[in-house]
Amino acid sequence: MANEHATDNNAHTDLSKLAGGLAIVTGGASGIGYAILEAAIEHGLQPVIADIDSDAIEEARDKLKPKANTNELQILGIEVDVSSEDSVLALQKTVAEQMPGVPISLLVCNAGVGAGGSVIGARDIDWDFVIGVNLKGVAHFTRHFIPKMLEQDAPGSFVATSSQDGLCAAQGVYGVTKHACVALCEALYQELRGLLSVHVLCPNVVGTNIVRSGTHRPERFGGPSPTTPATEALVERFKNYGMPPSRCAAMVFKAIESGDFYILAEAEEDPGHIHNQARVRMEAILNRGRPFRPPSKFIARVFRPDT
Repeated sequence: MANEHATDNNAHTDLSKLAGGLAIVTGGASGIGYAILEAAIEHGLQPVIADIDSDAIEEARDKLKPKANTNELQILGIEVDVSSEDSVLALQKTVAEQMPGVPISLLVCNAGVGAGGSVIGARDIDWDFVIGVNLKGVAHFTRHFIPKMLEQDAPGSFVATSSQDGLCAAQGVYGVTKHACVALCEALYQELRGLLSVHVLCPNVVGTNIVRSGTHRPERFGGPSPTTPATEALVERFKNYGMPPSRCAAMVFKAIESGDFYILAEAEEDPGHIHNQARVRMEAILNRGRPFRPPSKFIARVFRPDT
């Protein structure tokens, strides 16, 4: 395992050294993933849109094409179900065939689902779905792509998108899996010992379609979930009040450059809230306290506008 390109304190202080390599981003056809690919193109990385929605991939490809052409970069769009190891392996094979010899400079495990419900009420199939995407999806890419990145003669970075729910007192099946995602990244950082930089993105409310993630639920997990008027109203509030995905993307590249491991992407309307939630949880752990999530007027406005 070569260490010629080991990072300095988890940082790639010269981002230009990543240019020319691949930026593989799951959930890359929309939201945070799409914004990261936009930023990756600006940094000279070859964008790979990995997503479960083939129509969204084509739309994303069309939108990214002018910027990619300007930078003389090729766009790959590949359909993948991150919860399926076979699907992840098929993506890996396609990338190797279509971009032979091009190093993977940035791997972003961003695909996630906001589903599952309460830990009391969730069915086994709900647990399987949310764990399959939010945790095993990251594990599949870690197991199959990280060794390839270590073999290449090039620097590289790994990023996973967790959530503020990965740092504060957990709620529901979603929160459980997001804690596990943070733990996986912490374990990976310690195993890699600087051979690649490792970062975990923990945003609160972002203007994405995560509320609609059940519409792409695979049949083996019960099939797609229909949207409701309440769901669509929540999607609109996410879009209206949540931070722009581009802000998350900028924070990701800043962290790669600075070496920050935990990326606490707080909404501008809610400064300090993720820090406060993490502090309250840790104080409870150290002082024999109880799990508690400090309230946020901003988040309440998004999830419970009538309260």
